Amino acid sequence: MIDPHDRKYSLLVKYAEGVCRAVGIKYGMAHVELKAHFDELRNRWINPVMIEVGARLAGGRKAIMAGLTVPEWRPFDAMVDAHCGFPVRMPRSFTPQQYALQVYLSADKEGILKKFHGVDFERLPTYNSHVFLKRFGENVRPAKELNSFVAHLWLIGNQEDIRRDAMRARDEFFVDVELPSLEEIAQAHLPTQ
Repeated sequence: MIDPHDRKYSLLVKYAEGVCRAVGIKYGMAHVELKAHFDELRNRWINPVMIEVGARLAGGRKAIMAGLTVPEWRPFDAMVDAHCGFPVRMPRSFTPQQYALQVYLSADKEGILKKFHGVDFERLPTYNSHVFLKRFGENVRPAKELNSFVAHLWLIGNQEDIRRDAMRARDEFFVDVELPSLEEIAQAHLPTQ
């Protein structure tokens, strides 16, 4: 979530608007994911490259978090209004009043998941919500890709507080696992018929 009126993002906003026009998105909600380079000398983002464009709200909890960090912004109401042809109620400013952070939590070892530790996330002052992606009895391992994380945690607050809470959550989160038996390991490596 960025402030679209901040000068350092102006090229990104212009690029995203151009991408939407190029693919014909002109009615309803849309989102653009892109990557860019920050030019220290000009104090702005440059050279944007599109990753994804979609004629929908951004996935995951991004729309929910935007609604919680930008005063007066109701992204789901806006989506319905836009698709029904009603005027979209826009906030006075899209400048976020707080920051949102998604924290990815990985298993610290491989095996059959038996127990979580450090999951009393509500103790964190910036806690918003969380979800467990793995269940007891499932195989877990240290994450190497997005779908292999054990849990996601969302935080909202000022930058310093959410960084502190993210570090604390990662430092205190770990799992107990049971190692598979030799028979289970052998079965996993047998060719399927």
